[in-house]
Order: sequence, then structure tokens, then C-alpha cells
Amino acid sequence: MTTQNHQCAHSCKDLCSALEKATEQEKKAILQYASFRDECNYPDVKIMLNELILLRQKSIRLLEETKLKLRTKFDVLDQIREGFNM
Repeated sequence: MTTQNHQCAHSCKDLCSALEKATEQEKKAILQYASFRDECNYPDVKIMLNELILLRQKSIRLLEETKLKLRTKFDVLDQIREGFNM
């Protein structure tokens, strides 16, 4: 795993990027589970993989909702900080 030496200039401290990476990983997992499901002949396994896909989709929605809430909060903090820097 590589670490980035990227310093975010906003109040989020690069949390937005972390949420984006987590969302991308969830999307990759969905594609992989779907691929396994499509190749599988066992109904019980297909059902389990569909349930995993649904769970990952819920995780993506949660990550996106959290990102929107945090972005709003961090925008306000950035505006306050900019007001003091004037």
C-alpha cells in the first residue's frame, strides 16, 4: 500500500480523498462479487453474493452521504478561516 504525501489545503485534512478511496474500493468489490455470481451455478452462493452486493451498495450510499455532510461543514470552516486571514 502506498501512502501519499499530499497535504490538503482545506479543513478536511484530506478526509474527502479517503472517503473517495473507500467508495472506489466498495465499487471494485461489487464488480468482483458480480463477476463471481455470474460464474456461479449454486443458487445459495448467488443469493449470498447478491446480499454482499447490496451491503456494499449501502456502504457506498453511507460514504457518499457522509462526504456531502462533511463537505458542507468543511466549506463553512474554510470560509471562517478565510475571513480571519483577510
